[in-house]
Amino acid sequence: MLANRAGLLCLLMLAAGLFLVGLLPKSALGNLHPDRSEDIVFAGSATYAPFQWLDAQGQAKGFVIDLQDAMAQQGGVTAEHRLTAWETALHAVESGEADAVALFASERRRQQYDFTNPFYHQFHSIFSHTEGERFSNLDALRGKTVAVTTAGYAQEQLAEEHPDIRLYPVKSERACILAVHAREADACVEATLSAKRLAADYDVRSTSSPFWPRPYVFAVRKGNSDLLEWLNFQLAAMQSDGIYFAIYQKWLPELEWRKPTIADHLNTLAWIIAPILLLALLGLIGAWVLKRQVARKTRQLTTELQSRRRLEKQLRDQAEYDAATGLPNRQAFIDDLERRLNEAPDWSPTLVFLRLQSLDSVTSTFGRTGHEKLIKDYGYHVEHLGFPLVSHLGTGTFALITPQELSPEETMARLTTSFYIEGLYVDPGVVMGISIGRAGDGGKDSASIHAEELLRRAVTAYASAHAKGNTWCVYTPQLQPDPRDLILLHDFRQHGTRDMRLVYQPKLDLASGRIREAEALIRWEHPRLGFISPGHFIPLLEKAGMITRLTRWVIDEAIEELARCRTRDPDFGISVNIAAQDLSDGAGLVGFLRDKRTTSLQGLRLEITETGVIQDHDHTQRVIATLREIGIDCAVDDFGTGYASLSYLSRFPIEEVKLDRSFIRNMRENRRDYAIVASTIELAHTLGLKVTAEGIEDQATLEALAELGCDTAQGYVISHPIAAEEVYRMMGKHYLEWA
Repeated sequence: MLANRAGLLCLLMLAAGLFLVGLLPKSALGNLHPDRSEDIVFAGSATYAPFQWLDAQGQAKGFVIDLQDAMAQQGGVTAEHRLTAWETALHAVESGEADAVALFASERRRQQYDFTNPFYHQFHSIFSHTEGERFSNLDALRGKTVAVTTAGYAQEQLAEEHPDIRLYPVKSERACILAVHAREADACVEATLSAKRLAADYDVRSTSSPFWPRPYVFAVRKGNSDLLEWLNFQLAAMQSDGIYFAIYQKWLPELEWRKPTIADHLNTLAWIIAPILLLALLGLIGAWVLKRQVARKTRQLTTELQSRRRLEKQLRDQAEYDAATGLPNRQAFIDDLERRLNEAPDWSPTLVFLRLQSLDSVTSTFGRTGHEKLIKDYGYHVEHLGFPLVSHLGTGTFALITPQELSPEETMARLTTSFYIEGLYVDPGVVMGISIGRAGDGGKDSASIHAEELLRRAVTAYASAHAKGNTWCVYTPQLQPDPRDLILLHDFRQHGTRDMRLVYQPKLDLASGRIREAEALIRWEHPRLGFISPGHFIPLLEKAGMITRLTRWVIDEAIEELARCRTRDPDFGISVNIAAQDLSDGAGLVGFLRDKRTTSLQGLRLEITETGVIQDHDHTQRVIATLREIGIDCAVDDFGTGYASLSYLSRFPIEEVKLDRSFIRNMRENRRDYAIVASTIELAHTLGLKVTAEGIEDQATLEALAELGCDTAQGYVISHPIAAEEVYRMMGKHYLEWA
């Protein structure tokens, strides 16, 4: 049961921890392949079966060894396995003698190593002598002598969290079990899967429920980002190609090993008894003696089997039901749903994933007691609504199967109610994601859709509903994020604007006929994905909360270029676009620009989209006024798309209005567009605002705008976005015959 849970956790981690990278086709993964020319050295324990160990011939064996060989073969290098004492293996990585080692991830170890994505999960257990005291939890070990592997995870955790336990360091897992067998230690704390098989050979047994669920990862020296990226890529590629699952299936019998049960002995005994009974037919005396012996042995085995079943039921209940609500836990829910899907291939269930949004506020108001009461009361409420399957996944998240006839609105109505906590009625704030049916998408056959996939879809729909501030959302394939976006966000976090550059689109002064301004525009040439449109990556960075970092880099670059342009034209100006998110952090933006006081900011203009202006007009008005105080002009970009009026904008201390290209494009053919442009120019001038028209693509439109008194023009008819050096060559030239 435990190994099965660990294996399923591992499969889930690879599907969600590597997230959508695993969904990339093999051809796409090949294009993103991080190069590595050097062979790789893996360190590890020589006695850690079934994960890694040295056999009698000194050959490296184990689940992890096969993973490492497959990663190396896939990456075109050779893997060397150095299996020694565990402490020596760790030292080899720290000193640079080895490249990587598989270990349990922990915050203490994160200070020394960088970790890959998890590829497995394990637990720890307490192992006690069969004739001694049985320790069921760590608190029972206070004042006791406990054997632990030197430099192992158990030694770190016990030393930090349980200083009242006397630690007895040993060199290996087997030595840990032997210390208990020889009564040198009261108990041994070790990884469950490796130690339980060793314990079967001695008078030592696991006496506790599994604890410390920890991810198993590859660790590299701190800062070795190239190797870390290489390892993560190989893990993702193996998961995508099915190599990981083939290796996992190969080692599954070892990973799920258990000591032979009474039923196994009975099966063996049956094969022994059968020929004996045949021979016993030759004599009544032999048959009678044998019958008495079998009857006595059967009674003993039956008694032991009944005791075993009672214990197994108790452990199964603890493993399958959530202690807080009494509902099935995640694994039990998945197993039950998977069984029903297999039994009814035509069944098309509706799965709901929901989270209680009010938990944090309840905890802040009523403490932990209120937190637990809300979860318990809500679990009781959902359990008695008559849904076929209900589960508490943990920390206020629930999953359930609803009757097919219920609409999302009806489901939400049933799931929403208030609860009485310490004299107040509290709304739990339900937000839910819904996965309807098991029709395939993305090339998947509906018959092969499993319970985990249905739950993942519901979680994806929940994430969309939560992000948009909705109470529910139904899953569609369009909700799946683009895997390339993960790459872009990762690379921006790692490398910032390293592969970005600015270009400048000149702005023509229609009165003088000269280039007096330019707008700074950003370009991203990604080393693996090629050119990335600003219309794609700017909203992506805004949503991820990283746009401020980009904006400040653009402003820094524009200020430096502005200084160079002003050596040629003292009145030259450069405008920079800023996002609504930059305005919401107005104090940070103003503080950043004030720090540039040693640099002249004259000629710098910030362009704010009309939508950004009207989102929070009081706050925006204060920010723009403060920017003006420190000498920075502001313009409203894309004017007309947000349906704000000039009379409304007159409240803002702005200097310029930029007419959106949607009005300019057809102004000569469309009388309505022409009237809007003409009236906007006239009203803007009345308010003392400068008017710029953008998106001009032909000479006739340029002349029409000049006749209407437009101040500045910008578009392909004048120039595409160009490098700063080309802008220098355009400055000072005359471009209009009538000016």
